[in-house]
Amino acid sequence: MDVSVIIINYHSSEYTKACIESIYKYTKNLKFEIIVVDNKSSETDLFNLKKHHQNNSFKLIESKYNLGFGGGNQLGFQFATGKHIAFINNDTLLTENSLLKLKEFSDLNPKTGALSITQLNTDGKPFKYAFRQYIDLKYHLWGQQKPKKYYSKKHQHNLSKTPFEVDIVSGAFMFFNTKTFEECGGFDTNIFLFYEEMDICKRLNKLGYINTFFPETSFIHFQGKSSENINIKKEFLISYLYVIQKNYSFIYSFSLKTILLFKYAFKAIVKPKKYIPLTTILLKGGNSIVYSLKNKI
Repeated sequence: MDVSVIIINYHSSEYTKACIESIYKYTKNLKFEIIVVDNKSSETDLFNLKKHHQNNSFKLIESKYNLGFGGGNQLGFQFATGKHIAFINNDTLLTENSLLKLKEFSDLNPKTGALSITQLNTDGKPFKYAFRQYIDLKYHLWGQQKPKKYYSKKHQHNLSKTPFEVDIVSGAFMFFNTKTFEECGGFDTNIFLFYEEMDICKRLNKLGYINTFFPETSFIHFQGKSSENINIKKEFLISYLYVIQKNYSFIYSFSLKTILLFKYAFKAIVKPKKYIPLTTILLKGGNSIVYSLKNKI
């Protein structure tokens, strides 16, 4: 098998069905398989997915628990047989033979780490960020820095067609050589949601691999607006600080936490409902997974 495509479904089977259909429609001259992991959806949603499964060729894995992004993808990976792996959000649509182009590029560039492609909104305009620089101390002190010609929002709307190195690729569409994915350890299942792509891209960089943005092809992403739910905001922070402590030194991590503590404490004066809970998480240590939604499911 050339490529194994892994998709997570969670209460959104209509999106998943459309994503599967787009893959079959546009993927040609490639041996591929689709593995769908249901992350403990409702009975109605799972039933809808099973009906689609009866008439379509894909593997359906039913998880007994909501494993989150990394855990769900790692479960799917256990059933993968492809030489390459594509982790694709279910709220996406392929519009061309993207998987073949990525497979060919990966074969020609063995030091490639994570690969991703141009991300379009439903109106056809480029998504705000298809790739990012590391959200590290420099980012919090000076904002987007390296290289500005690529990382600025303005430039991302006018990209060249030449692949180039980036720090982090979008988690909505991540493509790997299977051996490379295994070498770096895959997704960290301690992370329930958010910042999984920063963690795995950082580990790939440490191993000498080059994370790459491949603008020669694109996909549509139906991602909605960011949630204002405070539990989601807290999960962002918990996952982020876990990734920072894991991949950077103690002094570096402590310095970043201190900056965020002052920043959030100041903002809490104006928006207490939003920033007091985040400040409290930081005061408690911030990155402990005991505060994660993972332990409340």
